[in-house]
Amino acid sequence: MTIGQTTGETTYRLVAFIQDNLVPDDAGLEVDEATPLLTSGLLDSLRTARLLNFIRKELGVPVPAAKLDPENFRDVTTIVAMLDELTSA
Repeated sequence: MTIGQTTGETTYRLVAFIQDNLVPDDAGLEVDEATPLLTSGLLDSLRTARLLNFIRKELGVPVPAAKLDPENFRDVTTIVAMLDELTSA
């Protein structure tokens, strides 16, 4: 996460990005930090690539290939936990 950014800010930014960029307009889905991203079908390969690009460019955290595990992308909470781990390492 970028310097000075809190977990809450990261969560908010991720939820907003997913809602605005990954949820189809006709889905009628409101995303929050616990919305299941994989089982809901929100994350496919293209959307995951867009999400990873957002995380790298906007949050300043490159996600290494070793972290591209479905367990790390279950929901926004698990993504934020992974990012916390990456930035504190």
